[in-house]
Amino acid sequence: MKFKNILASLCLLALSTTASAGLITFDDVPSGSIQNSYGDVGQYAGYDFSVNLDWIDLVDSPWNFGTVSGDFAMLNNNAGVGNITATDDSDFYFGGLWAKKWGTGIDSGGSDSLFGYMRGLNDGQIVWEVSTALNGSYKNFAAQNIAIDELQLGFGNYFLVDNLTLSSQLTPSTEVPEPSSLAILGLGLLGLVRFRKKA
Repeated sequence: MKFKNILASLCLLALSTTASAGLITFDDVPSGSIQNSYGDVGQYAGYDFSVNLDWIDLVDSPWNFGTVSGDFAMLNNNAGVGNITATDDSDFYFGGLWAKKWGTGIDSGGSDSLFGYMRGLNDGQIVWEVSTALNGSYKNFAAQNIAIDELQLGFGNYFLVDNLTLSSQLTPSTEVPEPSSLAILGLGLLGLVRFRKKA
């Protein structure tokens, strides 16, 4: 009987566990994301974006440079390093992003010509840093699974970012099994118990 209770609890856990990743697409910035326009990202999706980071329409607009998804992305519009912090000043995790050089055609590739870095800071100390090089095609930069309270985007002046993932917890693929994996495990154990009963 105890085994059945454990199994039932495992199945409930499998069905209730959800990923905590937050994909930021810039397609729904409050009072923003207006066709054929651009403006400050400001506070969005629980994060504060520095004033040199704008949302911008990049599909069928005067700036037809392309996105990874949707019509909008983020532009480093006034040069300098872009800074992102949680609105409530809490720690968070960087789960990845896509970036390319501003003013380049859709998937235009070419030689890397915009060089810089991404940094994760916590309490003013750099806890991770990634060297970057951008061209005319979006490149993916992977997750860095160390808690930070500030993300610095120093790709070089004038870059685009799309599909940025920030989260209050580590992504399931690096910290805990995905919900579907837990569900399969739970259902497998349930099947094993029923098979055992019949035998």
